[in-house]
Amino acid sequence: MIKTENITKNFGGGRGILGLDLEIEQNTIFGFVGPNGSGKTTTIKILCGLIIADEGRAWIDGMEVKGSNHIKIKKTIGYLPDEFGVYQQMSVWEYLDFFGAAYKIAPKPRKKRIEEVLEVTDASHMMDYQVSSLSRGMHQKIGIAKTMLHDPKILILDEPANGLDPHARIDMRNTILRLKDMGKTIMLSSHILPELGAICDTVGIIEKGKLLIQGTVQDITRSLQQNIVLELNLDSDPEEAKAALDEFENIQKIEITGKHELRIDYLGKRNEIADITSHLVNKSVRVISIRESEIDLENVFLTVTGKSGSENRGTAAKPVEAE
Repeated sequence: MIKTENITKNFGGGRGILGLDLEIEQNTIFGFVGPNGSGKTTTIKILCGLIIADEGRAWIDGMEVKGSNHIKIKKTIGYLPDEFGVYQQMSVWEYLDFFGAAYKIAPKPRKKRIEEVLEVTDASHMMDYQVSSLSRGMHQKIGIAKTMLHDPKILILDEPANGLDPHARIDMRNTILRLKDMGKTIMLSSHILPELGAICDTVGIIEKGKLLIQGTVQDITRSLQQNIVLELNLDSDPEEAKAALDEFENIQKIEITGKHELRIDYLGKRNEIADITSHLVNKSVRVISIRESEIDLENVFLTVTGKSGSENRGTAAKPVEAE
């Protein structure tokens, strides 16, 4: 549904994007991750036809992004920027009715469409609220409702969870998953990395205008050398297992966590984990199970961008800032 080939936009001073190749499949959620100034918003604006690339080509639902296709592309895309304009003096219903008219939806189907988008975003109870009275979470829901009015196939959401409290982020995540269930293709830019890891089918990590890696979180982490936490359940003395693992290369830390349990910090690739089991078996250690702790997209981001955990120690719980 979204594809780019060698997209380049140079603003000078090292700003912009360079040779960007993206592929986003139909009915998937794609997470676009990168620090401030990495090129995420520039990429999004090129896809929406708001700025023109210096080089390269892009396609939306098979249509090349160029002047002659801009009207068709704008009907296909729903774009929600990080900050979007609102008319504070309007009610939510008046606000959506105004934009429905701007989309040239006739009055009768427009009323039905407003009711539908409010229901999808779980915001039907807000229709008579003044826009000026909305909280940040309500504001974002109405923004998505507005973006959905013309029933686009593709949604491009730039930082939709930015500034939301934990409860509102959960609501936003559920709304995005409902949109996917409706068959929408979603490109989602966010700096709240655990949120992306929880809902995205694929992610792309961009830094300094270059796409460093793209794929599922699982595929990316399998290809990287990084810190992996393993939990072992044994039918042997854990001290014997610990002694055997002390001989194994790339094990950073071993902790006995129970009568027959070990926790291992391992620096390496996931396809090498089987070697740990083989090593223990060769040392006559009986392994009942070996399990990797849940994948952390924030650690993946730090690994791909070449930032070590020591550089970020004490700030790991904070989101990586985005554009």
